[in-house]
Amino acid sequence: MNNLTPDQFEEFFHALYGYSPFPWQERLARQVAESRPGDACWPEVLALPTAAGKTACIDMAIFALACQAVRPPAERTAPRRIFFVVDRRVIVDETFERGKNLADKLRNAQGDGIVKAVADQLRIVSGEEDDEQPPLDCFMLRGGMYRDDAWARSPLRPTVVVTTVDQFGSRLLFRGYGSSAGMRPIHAGLAANDCIVILDEAHCAHPFRQTVDAVRRYRRWAEQPDSIDSVPSHLTLLSATPPVGVKDIFAIGDDDRKHHILGRRIKASKPAKLAVAQNARGNEALEHLAERVTSEAEELISDDRRAIGIIVNRVAVARAVYQQLNRKRRDAILLTGRMRSIDRDDVASSLQPLKTGADRDGRERFVVATQTLEVGADLDFDGLVTECASLDALRQRFGRLNRAGRAVEARATVVVRADQTSLRKGDTTGDPIYGIALAETWQWLKHRAEKDVIDFGYEAMDALLLHDVEELNKLRQQFADAPVMLPAHVDAWVQTSPAPTPDPDPAIFLHGPDRGAPEVQVCWRADLSEADLSGGGQRAIDIVSLCPPTSSECISVPIHALRRWLAENLSVHDPDDSDIEGTQVPNTTESSASRGRRQALRWRGPDDSRMITSRDDLRPSDTVVIPAELKGWSDFGHIPAGSAVDLGDRASLQSRAKAVLRVTPNVIPLQVMEAWPERTRFLFAKIAGQTEESENADEDENEIQQLLEDLAKLNESAESNADPEWEWLKDAASELSEDRRRKKLLHPGGGWVLRGSRRMPEYTNSAGTFTSEDDSYSATAWVRLDDHLEGVERWAEHIGGGAGLPEPMAADLALAARLHDVGKADPRFQLWMHGGNPWAVGLPLLAKSDRTRTRSSGCRHELLSVRMIENSSLLGAAHDKDLVLHLVASHHGYCRPFAPVVDNSAPVQVEETILGIPMWACTDTRLERLDSGVPERFWQLVRRYGWWGLAYLEALMRVADHRCSEEEEKSTRGY
Repeated sequence: MNNLTPDQFEEFFHALYGYSPFPWQERLARQVAESRPGDACWPEVLALPTAAGKTACIDMAIFALACQAVRPPAERTAPRRIFFVVDRRVIVDETFERGKNLADKLRNAQGDGIVKAVADQLRIVSGEEDDEQPPLDCFMLRGGMYRDDAWARSPLRPTVVVTTVDQFGSRLLFRGYGSSAGMRPIHAGLAANDCIVILDEAHCAHPFRQTVDAVRRYRRWAEQPDSIDSVPSHLTLLSATPPVGVKDIFAIGDDDRKHHILGRRIKASKPAKLAVAQNARGNEALEHLAERVTSEAEELISDDRRAIGIIVNRVAVARAVYQQLNRKRRDAILLTGRMRSIDRDDVASSLQPLKTGADRDGRERFVVATQTLEVGADLDFDGLVTECASLDALRQRFGRLNRAGRAVEARATVVVRADQTSLRKGDTTGDPIYGIALAETWQWLKHRAEKDVIDFGYEAMDALLLHDVEELNKLRQQFADAPVMLPAHVDAWVQTSPAPTPDPDPAIFLHGPDRGAPEVQVCWRADLSEADLSGGGQRAIDIVSLCPPTSSECISVPIHALRRWLAENLSVHDPDDSDIEGTQVPNTTESSASRGRRQALRWRGPDDSRMITSRDDLRPSDTVVIPAELKGWSDFGHIPAGSAVDLGDRASLQSRAKAVLRVTPNVIPLQVMEAWPERTRFLFAKIAGQTEESENADEDENEIQQLLEDLAKLNESAESNADPEWEWLKDAASELSEDRRRKKLLHPGGGWVLRGSRRMPEYTNSAGTFTSEDDSYSATAWVRLDDHLEGVERWAEHIGGGAGLPEPMAADLALAARLHDVGKADPRFQLWMHGGNPWAVGLPLLAKSDRTRTRSSGCRHELLSVRMIENSSLLGAAHDKDLVLHLVASHHGYCRPFAPVVDNSAPVQVEETILGIPMWACTDTRLERLDSGVPERFWQLVRRYGWWGLAYLEALMRVADHRCSEEEEKSTRGY
């Protein structure tokens, strides 16, 4: 089976999931797959009820791309990259799991069925027709993290990225939260081109939608827009309440209402009682609200209703309800955005019986949550208690009540604080989160309720809203418009090296001018002490470098809350803290009630990490590492009882697919070690107490090997009784015990850190990552310069052709790749490549080696490359000489617009024949000068190809370099 047709979507969908798609899914899949350039490929808005299967848009986008694989790239309307964006701090796990499940089934497809046919077509799109290559990648991008760039490693392979407004939006605007300056052009270029942005529940992200629309318009602001604009770019909104003024709306039809499953969900009745919590002020108001919510939830329990969902507006209220249920010994689960994703994953297993269509186990349980369950969560409660909010938010919450339209007597209660039932005279702002819409919604519900009960079923609520079209806008959560994006803003953002001053804040373009509370990622380490942070924090950096943090072990914290905590402010808790991204910054000052200053480390890799010494040291999406002895997790969020505070080793294994084990004091909780056999505890304690290599190194190795073998056998004996949540430890130990190339690094606090040398397939989400670092400094292979240049050229030809670039532009891309590293012919560079060997003169020129080296501050090889190219005959073959020179100059992220200033006090003349062409130049390039022509060339190319067009071309060039380097390393390491 080769040529796919749009009418085969039903067959594809059924093969994946075992059941047929809903009628609307078939209609839309056909529309998207059949579209041609100039058609309205994706509707502007998909106005669909909850539980209608909106995440199937991922399946449709991938199927459409497979159908169009036989078309030339310029004639495709289906893009390679699908960004599924949710305006919540915590990405809805079901969306990522759906994408990952799809990727796994495509990769493992065999035979001649429809799934294998789609996989084969996707491999044609990526130009990787080898069955060993994955036809689809899937990533979750929920927090910027050092080296968190895997989603951008291939511009040709079909890719699904599940992410947030902050993470995607900041990358689109060249200011990726948590990303290095060098990677920002790559991220922006790939985020704006050959992609579709599917914005879930777009009513929550009005400013972001306006910003994405502005970027799509500005993509054509170029002297040569046709060279890039043929690459598809789409924005589709998913919302049951479409924005006012939108005309291109795709909605359910009569065939959906008649469908035996979807029709039942649409028509399900969801009666809700309206209740008012006792009036009070301050903390008493919170307690009274929590008490009323708790009592209403308990009243809903019956033989027919065993699973009760509780959704409130603020993290503090959710905590209070959860604590009350715990005191009453009720089976309760707390889910908020202020949790680590690993903890959420652990909790998720207990929620499996509550999934749509799952077999109910009849257990009584309460799930307490904030807005994190409002959008996309595939949970099906029997009863629901919700705090009053805007009407659009309430409708989303009621999508979790009897989601499957089961034959259950579903019931709900909407609770409001007494002081929020109506707006006070002169109050024009209302609730800090929902504004005036909360009070307006309550009044609207009261007027339409019968005996204080109103039906929140989709069809019943739609019938009421048909008579109130003009009023509907008052009942929605209001967001201020994003500022008008001017060319001057984009001119500032496109300057990534260095960034200009002043630099426009992306936050107001993502959330509006009144909603810009940025966040940071916070994790705790038990092997880090407050004393390690003293003296500039170098010891702390060395410790954290042994096991760098990952996003899955971090809690997202508003930056103002962390600043208050660091200052030991007495009012750390924000009573209005919600789980909506970009919420308002409270009008408080750090200095009031401030008692001192706590210590923490801002992690930006081993070279750029620093101690936090002032409030200005923090930037949005920074990663902050706190010694576990300082605590703080209860101030910022929720760590479930029994979960370890330090998750570094486990998170590293799950995120990087490489085993790491810190055999050092405090990392593994005592209660976990108490379940181990006595010999295992003894070995661990002995090894963790070592401060240096002993005289008998073989004995040390034998003891470490014995410990690893013991840990790998945990749970296999009745004596061990190891906690199932520590199954990862068994996997890591098993891998390390068999890995003869593992590294053993001395821990400054005592003991050793064991690091695996290979990836573990069962933990591998996708192959490899790359960074903006000079790959020659992190290589483990000897690579000749000529071989590397020819290899990168081959990759550039492959990528440029696969991306559908016009022939002259593709040829210039390949030429730049062929010449990009000729500056490594610098004899000083070659001396370092050969480990400082003075006899290196006359040996083959190297691009990389595995010798120990130090970085040079004497020259940037890409700048020398530019001068050598200018003096060669090869530049005459370029169609756009400026483009070739810029791609070479910027291939490590510099020269946008200025070249870096380097110390070159002892310049040398370089004369070499490379690839058969004589080349020469002086290492004193003077390209860092303002009159060098480098800035002028950058701005000319920006005007020629566009802000995002030039970034896209840079991304293709740099990814070719990274992929070639990855290939060279793998060929020597036996991956």
